[in-house]
Amino acid sequence: MDEQLFTVTAFSNAPEHTPTQGVVYIVTDATQEQVDALKAREAEQNPTYWIRVEAQG
Repeated sequence: MDEQLFTVTAFSNAPEHTPTQGVVYIVTDATQEQVDALKAREAEQNPTYWIRVEAQG
């Protein structure tokens, strides 16, 4: 069975991200393990970011 993959988009209200409509970065083809690690890292390093996770397919 194929593993579920996700697209992760990080957003910020910081002024430097205004030109990208708040998007800081996008990660595609992330596994659940990678999503969990990314969310934990961002919670620690960039607590003002919010993360949207969407299942692919």
